[in-house]
Amino acid sequence: MKKEKLLLKSLTMNNFATFVNQEILFSNGFNVIVGETGSGKSLILDALQLIFGNRADKKIIRKNEEFATVEAVFKCNHPEIKSYFNELGHPFSDDEILIKRIITAEGSSKAYLNFQQCSLQTLSTIAKRYVDLVGQFDNQKLLSEDYQLALLDDYSNMSLEKKEYITHFKELSTLENELSELIEMNKTKSQRKDYVEFQIAELEKVNPSSKEEENLIEVKNQILDHQKKAESFTEANYILSESNTSILSLINKLDIQTNRYDLLSENEAELLSEAKESLSELSFSISKKIDFENNDDELQDIIEKLDSYQKLKRKFNVDTDELESIYLNFQEEYKLLENSDLEVKKLTDKINLTKELCWTKANQLHTNRVQFASKLSSELTKKVRKLRMSGATIKVELEEAKTLSKNGISKISFNAETNPGEGYFKVKEIASGGELSRILLSLRQILSKSDTVSVFLFDEIDTGIGGETAVSIGKALEEVSKASQVIAITHLPQIAKFSKTLIDVSKREESNRTYSYTSQVQIKEKEQYIRDMAQL
Repeated sequence: MKKEKLLLKSLTMNNFATFVNQEILFSNGFNVIVGETGSGKSLILDALQLIFGNRADKKIIRKNEEFATVEAVFKCNHPEIKSYFNELGHPFSDDEILIKRIITAEGSSKAYLNFQQCSLQTLSTIAKRYVDLVGQFDNQKLLSEDYQLALLDDYSNMSLEKKEYITHFKELSTLENELSELIEMNKTKSQRKDYVEFQIAELEKVNPSSKEEENLIEVKNQILDHQKKAESFTEANYILSESNTSILSLINKLDIQTNRYDLLSENEAELLSEAKESLSELSFSISKKIDFENNDDELQDIIEKLDSYQKLKRKFNVDTDELESIYLNFQEEYKLLENSDLEVKKLTDKINLTKELCWTKANQLHTNRVQFASKLSSELTKKVRKLRMSGATIKVELEEAKTLSKNGISKISFNAETNPGEGYFKVKEIASGGELSRILLSLRQILSKSDTVSVFLFDEIDTGIGGETAVSIGKALEEVSKASQVIAITHLPQIAKFSKTLIDVSKREESNRTYSYTSQVQIKEKEQYIRDMAQL
């Protein structure tokens, strides 16, 4: 069953060299781009490379234009791929992924992924995961040993075993990092312990707590409010009755004077007496409200505690909640420093157990890889020979490393002998580009169903070949397209006839300017078009 992957749906070029405004539609099978030399076929590849993160050159902008744009639309409804784009921070909806590049005449360039600006590195990362270009030898995923090993694991259905190994290896790496940090810390343990102990002692005096700080502030405000009220009552009582010039003292003097000289009528004397009595009652009532309890010492203690809080917060530049965390962290670190030797032993024991498990898993992986490498070698050799490399033999060889790595203990080498008796060489060291392309194509035939790569671009795979070899390559490309989308640029009718979608690129001169055009060859016209290609 064909695995859901990315699908290049369309490519639009505006003011891009000889393309003024051109949209190319691609199918989900074998797409072939044909046309005369110089018609603009390579420009399509250049445009796709910009989509996949290559740097832009302003020379590509059509003469007398201010900018050029390239836009690609991909179709995808696979949940894992959607999740991947969500993690990148560039989610998409309606099952469409949009990538756009804008190049200005001033030399600037902008990239957009799903309507958000992005870096070229992001586009390059996506391309490395889902796209493979065969034909540019410095940019081929298949020449990476890590990638070759991943493909072998997919071929041998050992992805789950490798995933288990990687989980243990990551745990081992984490433990080893922790041990290194602990050993490094032990080198300055004494100084660090003194420092941490000092910080704990300082923090311990406060024992920071947000709740306590809030309570202290509340009590302080209550005491201050109480004192203010007491001061106000005291002052009021002083004015009313406690001073020589208080209201009651003055009324007493008035009473004495009026009685001495009998100045007041009976009614007035009664009013004065009532006033004295009322003011006396008021004075008594106010005096009862004056709390003579002295809270100065408690207030001073609270102010000093709050001041300690402020000093610590300024020192560590944090709020009280964070101050609590700092205190706890120092306490934890102190315990660790106290028990660091014991922790080193515990970590060392754990590392040894994890390492032993990693070696067990790595050995199992390596044994299985060796077995399937032989099977893959045989299958690759058959495929390559069908592509008219009759004397070629492919050997996928594995060496056992002495140390563990993220891939286990296996070191892989894809080797080929293209001429019998001339010896084996690494695939990436083979001089002939045509032979290399055919070996890579053979790998694609076998591995494309399980690989994450969705779009295969084959550029100049037909260089230096013809006849039956071209037919074999056409069949091989068609086979790869059953599991993934294939886009190939060719000038050979033997390859073009296997296409599902045939795209013609032509060039014309109009009003002393050159224009490139693309058109999809209709099914009913395809056979005649290919016959015409053969006659050229």
